[in-house]
Amino acid sequence: MAKYCLTQPQAEGLLQIWEKIAAETEVQKVIGIVVQNAKEICSAEKAVLALIEGEKLCFVGGTGEDPNLVGRLRVDLGVGIPGKVAKDGLVRRVENGIYRSPVSGVAPFSHPKEPIRSTLCVPMLFQGEPTGVIQVINKADDGAFSAEDECALQLLANQGAAGIARMRLHESALKESQRIRGIFEALTDGIMVVDPAGNPLQYNKAVEEMFFPGNAPNFALTTYLSQIVQSGSLAGSSEVVLFKPHNLILSNRFVQIRDRQGKLLEVVISIRNITDQRAVDRRFSQFYAIMLHKSKAVVTHALKARKSIQHRKLLRRQSEILRNLLFLTELKSGPLRIEKENCDILGLYKTARKRLAPRLKRKGISLVDAPFDLEGPQGGRFDRQRILQVFHLLLRKGLRMLPPSGEIWLGQESIPGKIRLNIGFAGKRISEDINPESLDWNRQVDAIIAGDVKSLNLDLSFIGHIVRAHKGSIEVNVENPQRVNVAITLPLEV
Repeated sequence: MAKYCLTQPQAEGLLQIWEKIAAETEVQKVIGIVVQNAKEICSAEKAVLALIEGEKLCFVGGTGEDPNLVGRLRVDLGVGIPGKVAKDGLVRRVENGIYRSPVSGVAPFSHPKEPIRSTLCVPMLFQGEPTGVIQVINKADDGAFSAEDECALQLLANQGAAGIARMRLHESALKESQRIRGIFEALTDGIMVVDPAGNPLQYNKAVEEMFFPGNAPNFALTTYLSQIVQSGSLAGSSEVVLFKPHNLILSNRFVQIRDRQGKLLEVVISIRNITDQRAVDRRFSQFYAIMLHKSKAVVTHALKARKSIQHRKLLRRQSEILRNLLFLTELKSGPLRIEKENCDILGLYKTARKRLAPRLKRKGISLVDAPFDLEGPQGGRFDRQRILQVFHLLLRKGLRMLPPSGEIWLGQESIPGKIRLNIGFAGKRISEDINPESLDWNRQVDAIIAGDVKSLNLDLSFIGHIVRAHKGSIEVNVENPQRVNVAITLPLEV
């Protein structure tokens, strides 16, 4: 660029403008500096600035313009002088002509208040590519924009483009940093960043709660972090037991962050408190030992039994123990694998009823299911064996828990896209065996380990497991101590 392209006032003004742009931290303030100084450095009546957004040129600032128009005035690339400059990156000047631009108008696609006698529009170039345009309108004293004006405006436009790109990058990085910090703080597991000397640089609230209760120092943590930093491994895992006063069992995974030369920069550590999980696992093992011991004792008695009736009774008891162990294993192992197929849910109920209705009748328990039958077939996609198991478990539970003269009744409600099954039980103190707590298998295991109960009541827990595997819901409503209702809602997929 030739030296004579800038006048001395323009050169001095540009230096001051660049300092102001470099000191700013907000995009809109940079835009304000650029448009105000574009007007002054070119001695124009007004200036406007527009940025490229996709296939549009968007008005983002201008002198003497309605601030409500910012971001609302848009023009396609290639349309009008600003659109053409934004598209091809070539400067355009107009002298002694009437020119109207939708970008510089007071309202979208309206005519400006004063006719445009002269205009100069230059691209805002960043890394050689147009990112927007600056347009100055009407040279003072009815003059024409000169080569010096064009040179000065182009330099200002390029500096403004760089400043806006830097600010946008800064805002994007700040937003991403805030998002990551929010995730970092919201994590329930502990996350910690450590420097090469083993000193914590940053950690979330979960780490504070685990390691620094009451802001007390944790010397075991310091020793552990030093071992990780000194480790030659880039990644690894371990378990650490912190004794008094913490009494914690921690599972740790770490990743070392190094530069290109292999120098250690930071260590990022993920820490999980598995103390409670270990306690659950221990209780689960204790329960298994108890149940297997009972099963062995039952088998021993069955082998010694002389009467066939007693022998069969003991074998049924052993079968029940093994069934409970199987149910509990399935509950603890996580989501069920279900194989859905087209079937009639009413037909599945009738299969379970056919098997258990005679036994209910012999015990004197009434089974009221006429309303259920009247609704007719209800087709859907279910795991046939699992839903059959639900009905079988519910009827068998009633058989086992209800006294003679007890009652089981069934009904259904049609909900758009769903079916709601209501299975009611009426009998003396039935709510002691069927209640909302019965859905939580952990409570059942804790009760048997604590010796509060002698038998495991997993039926409702397992039914809930099956229902949730079908993306349904289950709830137990206790109307009074002698009357409860189990409501099961299942989606009717087709």
